[in-house]
Amino acid sequence: MATLRILDQCSVSPPKGSVPETAIPLTFFDILWLLGQTVDRLFFYEFHLSTSHFIHHLLPTFKSSLSLALKHFFPLSGHVRPSSSSPDHYEIYYTDGDSVLLTITESEADFEELSGDQPRSIESLQALIPSLTISNGATPLMALQVTVFPYHGICLSISISHIAGDGTSTMNFIKSWASTCFSEATSTVLATPPLFNRSLITDPNNLHAVNLQLIKTFAGLSEKMSSNFESPNDVVFFSTFTLKKDHIEKLKSMVMAKYEKGDRVPFHCSTFVVGCGYVWACLVRSRGWPEERTAYMGFAVDARARLTPEIPAGYFGNCLSFCLAELKVGDIVDEDGVVKAIEALGKAIDGMREDGVLKGAEELPKLFVKLADERPLSIAGSPRFRVYDTDFGWGKPVKVEVTSIKETGAMSIAESGKEPGGLEFGLAFPKHEIDAFQACFTAGLQIKIP
Repeated sequence: MATLRILDQCSVSPPKGSVPETAIPLTFFDILWLLGQTVDRLFFYEFHLSTSHFIHHLLPTFKSSLSLALKHFFPLSGHVRPSSSSPDHYEIYYTDGDSVLLTITESEADFEELSGDQPRSIESLQALIPSLTISNGATPLMALQVTVFPYHGICLSISISHIAGDGTSTMNFIKSWASTCFSEATSTVLATPPLFNRSLITDPNNLHAVNLQLIKTFAGLSEKMSSNFESPNDVVFFSTFTLKKDHIEKLKSMVMAKYEKGDRVPFHCSTFVVGCGYVWACLVRSRGWPEERTAYMGFAVDARARLTPEIPAGYFGNCLSFCLAELKVGDIVDEDGVVKAIEALGKAIDGMREDGVLKGAEELPKLFVKLADERPLSIAGSPRFRVYDTDFGWGKPVKVEVTSIKETGAMSIAESGKEPGGLEFGLAFPKHEIDAFQACFTAGLQIKIP
């Protein structure tokens, strides 16, 4: 394995005295993540200069812009603790001087190899990922690592506890930080001003108690849920698959062709729906499951604009509901199985619009017990995050990877960094499963429209 050297470690805080001591209660959306799940996102940038150049010319602005961004996103510098005022409640606590650990490293590894689309073992990427290490009895909510590949590239790895916020929240922080660094500003350039007002989240059905029970259920299922592989001891490989814009348009045309001329497709046939439905169908087909088995796809949905009243877009925290699509394997392996998978996914999402995003939320503990052994495909990320627009002044990333999917067997999704209008999917499975999926994925793109 290539040598990786730690060059520096430092703690970065919001500017001294800029944020008062603050305790932010966790809502029923937040407590779902108390078991410690993190989102690890790697941004790879081309960089054709020396490590010394980065340290002396770029790192000072990188650190100062981080401090300025943390002034507005200060919960990321804090930690979670039990609430002193209410039993079974928790809060994010920040006090002046709380900080984020930033590690600077240098690697001799092959940058092009690590940032490629081909299968790469978890061992090759693990050294690039920081850990949220307990300090003074408290677990931090964010850790950062920059790895310089001299004259080739830079990898910025951001590990954030899901307790702190969902993808909408954390990408707002990352984009604000990047914009501040890019402009070398003396004040933060905010993508969207963050809001921390927890009174915006109401809980008339006592979902706080329901979700506390859910995390207890999660704790009992953690071993099963974290081994979403046929052979848990196999080495996990990351691989990236891209659907080009013309592939997506052909998939949409294939769906349209199912309905007679003049008939309306009975669900919103979006790029997200056809892309995820196609990947789901390929994955199920590659596994060779019995036709009578039920296949599941579950994913989180941003609930901000779907609640009544709506939650502002800048709300910082978790505000996610759960959507589940299911279909018999026999239907998916049929000749028109891809269309059926897309249709099942589209109707599940449309059902949330009609029934409300929190309908059935009190049944989640039972649902997760049911799904524990079913290897559902779940989704991390969203093309709406526009991760490939994250520019710190070094240019746009050549690759963005969500490595935390290795824990669950989920797939990551983003806009394509290479194909305008396309979608990029990241998978983390043992090599033989990656190979089987790739065969189905490639063969299925030979789409013929009736």
